[in-house]
Amino acid sequence: MATLESLHAQLPEIHDIQMRADGYALWMVWQGDINPVVIQTLEDYGGIRAAGEAEQSLWFYFSTEVLLAAARIGVWARFNHLAVTMQVFPVRFQVDKSGREGLIFDEALWRQTLGAPTEFTIMVHTSMAQMVEMAPGLSLKEQPPQPGMAPGVWASLEVDARLPYQSSLGWYTILRPIGNPLDKAYQTGWREFFAQVETILQRNKFRFTVHDSFVMFPLENVRQLKNWCRDFLAVIARLKVDSPQQYWPCVQAIVERKGLNFNEDLHKKVSVEWEHLTPDFPHMSMRSALILGEEFTFHEVRFATAKHTQEDWCSISLRGEGEGQGGSLPQLASVQLAIGPHPHCFYCGQHSHETKNCPSRIMEERDPQLWNHIAHLNFDDMQKAVLAIDDNLAAAPAEEAGRTLAIAALAKDTSHTGLMLRAFYDLTWYLQLRSLGFFWRARTKDFHKAAQEPAPLDSNPIWAFLATYTDKTPVEADKELASLATRFPKDFRIMSMRGFAAMEQGDPAKAIGFWKEAEMYSTFPVVQAWHAMLQARAWEFQGRFAQAIPLYEQVMRTCPSWLDADYRKLVCEVKSGFSERALSGLTALVDRNGHYFNKALFDGEMERGHIQISECLYGLWTGIEARAKEEVLHLNRLTDELAAWLPPENAFAVSAAERIQKLLRMSAVSNYMPFQMLVAGRVQLEKDLQLFLVQEGKGLKSRFKVFIDRLRVIQEDSLWFPFPRALVEFNKNYNQAVANINWVLTANLFVPEAFRKAHALSDAEDERLKKLEGRMRFLRIVRDATLFMLSMAESFFWLELVGILAIFVILPLILLYGDKIGLEWTAGIISTDRWQVQKALFLVVTIMAVGTAGLRTLLRFEKIRDTIFAKARAGTLKKKKK
Repeated sequence: MATLESLHAQLPEIHDIQMRADGYALWMVWQGDINPVVIQTLEDYGGIRAAGEAEQSLWFYFSTEVLLAAARIGVWARFNHLAVTMQVFPVRFQVDKSGREGLIFDEALWRQTLGAPTEFTIMVHTSMAQMVEMAPGLSLKEQPPQPGMAPGVWASLEVDARLPYQSSLGWYTILRPIGNPLDKAYQTGWREFFAQVETILQRNKFRFTVHDSFVMFPLENVRQLKNWCRDFLAVIARLKVDSPQQYWPCVQAIVERKGLNFNEDLHKKVSVEWEHLTPDFPHMSMRSALILGEEFTFHEVRFATAKHTQEDWCSISLRGEGEGQGGSLPQLASVQLAIGPHPHCFYCGQHSHETKNCPSRIMEERDPQLWNHIAHLNFDDMQKAVLAIDDNLAAAPAEEAGRTLAIAALAKDTSHTGLMLRAFYDLTWYLQLRSLGFFWRARTKDFHKAAQEPAPLDSNPIWAFLATYTDKTPVEADKELASLATRFPKDFRIMSMRGFAAMEQGDPAKAIGFWKEAEMYSTFPVVQAWHAMLQARAWEFQGRFAQAIPLYEQVMRTCPSWLDADYRKLVCEVKSGFSERALSGLTALVDRNGHYFNKALFDGEMERGHIQISECLYGLWTGIEARAKEEVLHLNRLTDELAAWLPPENAFAVSAAERIQKLLRMSAVSNYMPFQMLVAGRVQLEKDLQLFLVQEGKGLKSRFKVFIDRLRVIQEDSLWFPFPRALVEFNKNYNQAVANINWVLTANLFVPEAFRKAHALSDAEDERLKKLEGRMRFLRIVRDATLFMLSMAESFFWLELVGILAIFVILPLILLYGDKIGLEWTAGIISTDRWQVQKALFLVVTIMAVGTAGLRTLLRFEKIRDTIFAKARAGTLKKKKK
């Protein structure tokens, strides 16, 4: 028993709808093995297999081709036994952003069941009766209700076997090579590539014509469409790898043949903007792309004016292994800003206005931090802002003047919408009028230093003219500039201003001449590079990419730090059709500065290569996203390492913890630049930590070596202390300090536990040594005082001894010989009161001995102390040597 509900369960739920269409479903039930002819017929008539399992499948058709397919199988079943039951009924078809396909139909239908068929039967929903009546050879016949089928809505389809029931599907393919037919590279490259294309055409027996560099041929059925797309894409892939010299970019449109005739003027009757098509990928309606089946995947045209219909244009590519299961980057290009009836604007690259009406002419000066603000937005926030921009501009006045004012007003908005709008115009700010003041005052070779060191304003009237330039017509402005040029014939500012006026008058050749002359008159490298940039942009504006790219390379040589020149070169390569050449350069540029990831994602001028660019950016994004997840783990590891190596109050640990928190906040922003900063920041933090630990380890070793010197001084002073019993506590602290210092000097400080312990011991031992030194100062005072007293006592003893001996010798001599030497009075006194005289002399001698001993010891104390210590050290060394 076949149940439609089981097939319905295989269909995905579609939420993010990319395309929707009304059409018809065909539910087919069979018994045993289905004949391959049936499946092939369903595909040839444009059927899309939505779900299937053993002995049943569900198909979708965009049109009443489903009736022709069923009728064709019905005719075949007249002559071949076919046990198949088919049901045809209306459904709604939906496709989401990831390419998943779903069908919506009534619950009464998907609750149906069918038994195993024994013959061929076609059941058609009665709501399609009018369509059946309009089809030749088809009619409906009342059908009695059958068990399991929805009652009252089915009729049997009767088929006239005499009619062929040919499919009306068919397409015309138009190829157009990119480039100037007069260029030698074009002539050689296209000739080589067309030889490869011609091989495909001859192998499939397609009749083709070549006219005005267009190659045109019809595709009669779905099978031919598949064969052509498959072979063409395979040749492109092979040539790019094996024979790039035989490759030449060309754009291709495959249009449905309804209402068109195959002739040489076919390319003129097809409404296609060839300049916007992506090379190498066939472009067709979404309906045609879906008919091709699962072998192919389609890419939405970025700037389609209508969305979610089967008529929308898209490009196709061969589905790679596993493709369609991953994600994608959001659409961040504004449709309202990108599309329009005009050639692209010189100032901003948009098609919605002429150069002379560019909104950038009346915008405020740019914010140098704009892209840093953009980098802090999630992709979802940016996408919402872009949709808000489109909604606001869709409601703006249709005329250019009103639209320009609306854009300029919206640019002043402080919300994400205004920020994103300013970003669109900031992509090429250096080509706009508001950049003149910046470059006219630049006086350096380094582009980034130009804003930091601007020259002062002078009295030249060009400044007043610039302030009122936007109020004048280009013709009026040119006349005034010509007058100023006669007064200041070699002022580069006047020449560069005349170039802008000529560009707004629609004369890029004249503008190039003025900018070339201004480049000659300017003397500073940044100013010269800027004028070369303007010339390159003028060539790019005309589609002359071969002339623009060398000038951009010249800017890169003159001013290497100005990466915008490199970016514009990549844009030219994309515009010229060689998008693959730009991919490696774009990757390198994004590695140098992550802001260019967002710029490439926003840039409407990248439309021609948006498939390749999107794939490149998505690859970069998935890489940096995976790296960011790893970096978060590394940051958590670093947090643990910091806690293991350093105490929380350590100054470096506090600073590192703040840096880690800042990096973790970056990991929460879904944007390339924060992730890039996260990666670079984590690497730098780890380097800083390693450097800090190495330097701190060396510092600890050096500090503890100083501690050794301090200990040695303490030791030397304590050895000669005369009262060793007073040093018990002192010696305990001293020995502990020695043990700790020896441990640090012999320990491996590149182990967290040892480093942290040594770090803690550093402060502890410093405090311990300060206490020991303080204690030692007191002990030194006691020691020196004791030594001083001993030295003084020694001197006093000998002086006193000499004085006493002198008294005992001199007094008798005076008594004996005093009268002979004229000391009769002295002898009389001594003889009268001898003991009193002796006592007085003893006192005088003692006082003199004390004073002399003190003075002598004071004058010789340092020498005495050093001599004693030197002898003691010599004795100690002698003992150590023994």
